[in-house]
Amino acid sequence: MLNVSGLFILLCGLLASSSAQEVLAGVSSQLLNDLTQGLLRADFLPSLQTTGLQKSLSSAFNVVSGLLDILGPPLTNEIDTVRIQVKNPQLLQVSIESTPQRKEATVRVPFISELIVQLLTLKPFTANMQSDIKVQIRLEKNVGGRYELAFGNCRLLPEAIWIQTGAQLAPAAKFVVANIERNLKNIVAHDLGQKVCPVINKWLYNLEQHVVKELINLVLLQEKYQVTI
Repeated sequence: MLNVSGLFILLCGLLASSSAQEVLAGVSSQLLNDLTQGLLRADFLPSLQTTGLQKSLSSAFNVVSGLLDILGPPLTNEIDTVRIQVKNPQLLQVSIESTPQRKEATVRVPFISELIVQLLTLKPFTANMQSDIKVQIRLEKNVGGRYELAFGNCRLLPEAIWIQTGAQLAPAAKFVVANIERNLKNIVAHDLGQKVCPVINKWLYNLEQHVVKELINLVLLQEKYQVTI
C-alpha cells in the first residue's frame, strides 16, 4: 500500500536545487517505460492542453501595455486579446535521479509543447516550450518495520522552463517578449503546475505494485552505494 505523506507542494518562486542530480544507478529501461506509459494513461497530456492561462496573462500584460502605448495607439482596451494556448504536448521518457538525501530519489517528468501566443493586437506566433516536473520519492517504514514509498514536493519551477520563438518576430512583439519573459515563465510554471500536479499525484498513488517494489529496491540500492562511499 502506498503512503502519500503530506501535500504535494507547488514551488513557484525563484527556488533552485542546490546540487546537481544524476540518473539513478541500476534503473532499468523497462521500469522507465512502465512509468512513462502509466503517466500517459493517467491523462497527463490532456491536463496540459486544458490549462487556462488567460487570467494570469492579462494581469501580467497590464504592465507592459503602458510601454507599448509609445509605439502606437493606446492598448488599454486590448488586454482581453492576450491569449496563450498549449498545443501538441509530448511527454518524453520519465527518468529517476539521485539526491544527496538518504533514502530519497527524484522522479523527473520532461515534456515539450508548442505555445500559440496572441499578444494584444500583434500577430499571433508560435513558441516552443520545453520543461520538466520533478517529484520527490522517499522511503518510510510502516509500523511493521517494512519500507513504503512516500511522495512530496511536486515542482515545476520557472528556471526549468525554456521558451523559444520559432519564427522571426516583429519589433513590437520582440519588445513585449523581452519585457515579460520572466513573468511568462512564472505564469506557465504556476498555472500548469496547479493543473498537472494533481494528475501526477493520482498517478503515483495508483502505481502498480511491481513498479512500487522496483522503486523501493532502487532507492535502497542507492542508499547502499552512498554508505559505501
